[in-house]
Amino acid sequence: MDAEAGTPLLDQAHGHGTPWNLRGTFGASLAGLTALLLGLLAGFGRFAPDIDDTHVGQYYSYLTDVYVMIFLGFGFLMTFLKRYSYSAVSLNYVTSCLVILEAVLACGWAQQGWGAVAVDLPLLIDAAFAAGAAMISFGAVLGKATPAQLVWLLALEVPLYAANAQLVAGRWGALDVGGSITIHAFGAVYGVAAAAFLAPRGSGSAHPKSGASYVSDMTAMLGTIFLFIYWPSFNGALASAPGEKAQPQVYCIMNTVVALLGAVLAAFAASAAATGKLDMVHIQNATLAGGVAIGSSANLAMPPACALAVGITAGALSTAGYLVLSPFLEGKCGITDTCGVANLHGAPGIWGGLASALFSWLFAAGANKKLIVHGASQPAVQLAALGCTLAAAAAGGALAGFLVSKADPAKQSLEEGDLYEDAVFWHEVEGEEHKEE
Repeated sequence: MDAEAGTPLLDQAHGHGTPWNLRGTFGASLAGLTALLLGLLAGFGRFAPDIDDTHVGQYYSYLTDVYVMIFLGFGFLMTFLKRYSYSAVSLNYVTSCLVILEAVLACGWAQQGWGAVAVDLPLLIDAAFAAGAAMISFGAVLGKATPAQLVWLLALEVPLYAANAQLVAGRWGALDVGGSITIHAFGAVYGVAAAAFLAPRGSGSAHPKSGASYVSDMTAMLGTIFLFIYWPSFNGALASAPGEKAQPQVYCIMNTVVALLGAVLAAFAASAAATGKLDMVHIQNATLAGGVAIGSSANLAMPPACALAVGITAGALSTAGYLVLSPFLEGKCGITDTCGVANLHGAPGIWGGLASALFSWLFAAGANKKLIVHGASQPAVQLAALGCTLAAAAAGGALAGFLVSKADPAKQSLEEGDLYEDAVFWHEVEGEEHKEE
């Protein structure tokens, strides 16, 4: 605090005309939602009565693997912005925790019905999956939404995510063990739809602070490597559920590994072919598209070449997205997608849903018979699940983005100079203009 002016240091660091103070927006929003979740968990949350230490052996390692992806993988992947790394990794951290707690209740009610929620490790993993969808959405508005806007945008996403996932994968019986449809496609479309309302003018790729530096690209690449290593656990975390829901976890692991390997090769080849050199944006993102695309059909017994083909196609498709789709969205539609989630999660997620429809027809017999519960109708179920998810995410994201953008425009809209800038929200971070002086 400046003793003479009585002005918080945070406001001094901000030199673009908006008096930023996070107490009444972000702080109050986060505190209020935390208190609400505490009350709801006290009223409805119960640890499941039938859990024991075998439960830990079966699920805990997968829970920690998924957490590595959420907090380290997604967090550091978003640090590529040269002036926004503090906010990227830290807001990923806090909003993921908020979403996980909210999703314990929302997914619990969606799966178990209204009333007491039996909390166990599979439910915590499902809640972490919800955080995965939310962090994908976060990537679309990275650097363009205030902390308070992010809190409300992602809090509004959780009930819709839980309802859609339970409808298409639970009640309809769609194949989606790794979430190509319900996590990746949903999160990407929700985020891009919200970005249409939360991205102010001048917030696109031409903005001087929207780019990366040599160092920030290296920290983002660490996130890519974490995601690459742990993605098989993400796709197979709940495939070991006992009883009638049992799924061949070994196929989840092997299919995901093969698809990821194919995506890496395809992304490097496509980047070099398209640009004459290698583009770090392609390498950080498109190399992971195989893990996204194979998710819906990861638990199916099929030839390894099928998983490899899915991964190769996804890697090439994702690279093409950064070259074609992102410029189209920004130039023709006025939608800026900071991390290109439409390319890494949206298009590969849709491709994964289409591939699952094809594979559920080609490999319906034998080891897959128990998984393909609708027989010859399973491809139609896959397509219906994909269509329902895209529609729900688009409508929900647009509505949430609109509401959040209008909630308090005087205090919650970023000016052009505030975009992609840590100094706006953090103590002891000098603005770029101060360094230039």
